[in-house]
Amino acid sequence: MSTAIDIRAEDKIIPASDAPMVAMIERIAMDPNIPIDRLEKMLAMKERMEDRAREDAERQARKAFFAAMSLCQKELPVVIKRSRNTHTNSNYADLAAIEEQAMPIIHDHGFAVSFQPDGYNDKGELRILWEVSHAEGHARSGVGEIPVDAAGAQGKVNKTGTQAFGSTATYGRRYLLCMIFNISTGDDRDGNKVPAREPEKISKEQAGVILTLLDETDSDIEQFCRMGKIDAVPDMLAVDFDDAVRLLNQKKAKLSQRATS
Repeated sequence: MSTAIDIRAEDKIIPASDAPMVAMIERIAMDPNIPIDRLEKMLAMKERMEDRAREDAERQARKAFFAAMSLCQKELPVVIKRSRNTHTNSNYADLAAIEEQAMPIIHDHGFAVSFQPDGYNDKGELRILWEVSHAEGHARSGVGEIPVDAAGAQGKVNKTGTQAFGSTATYGRRYLLCMIFNISTGDDRDGNKVPAREPEKISKEQAGVILTLLDETDSDIEQFCRMGKIDAVPDMLAVDFDDAVRLLNQKKAKLSQRATS
């Protein structure tokens, strides 16, 4: 008799092919013939499925973040130093120039950047919290600790407390933004001869090939760049492209063999 009841119970918990997990659990919970331990098992299964889905989503978001970062850095220009520091007789790229020349590209690739002052550390340096978020959901954050800019070139205090805070915050944002996105600055040569060309880097299409192979082999982009001693995939030298493709294809073949064995 108990066997017949178990069979009927099993029939009741088998969902239609498109029935969601929640609906199935509700059916089990409302059926007095199904033991409570079976409901507990179903709930545990639902939690595992949700955890797995969340991990998959986070992994895909990280991949999208670093892939977009690579393409973004490839398109970012060398920001021209157009502001003049009369104390040091040197040019520099101020925050406005960096935002004008770089931020549209950063935004086009789905990134948002935020900075937030967070008091002072025990050295009296201004703490600036930064966060870079991407449209696909992944974000990275950290803190920069910036010495307070209250004195001039000769060490004499030349700013009020409010002015020192504003200047320090601006310096911090400028340097952190350049560090996060690997933005370079350079002098405006006004048509003068440029230095000899640097070694040729891979093309946008070749970068796409590498990124596709990294995705297909479930490779970590950060680790790949670290091993290649580059900041981003588009920074790879053209002479290294064929070797990278060969090694990634070998890894892809091994993964395929494992999947079929």
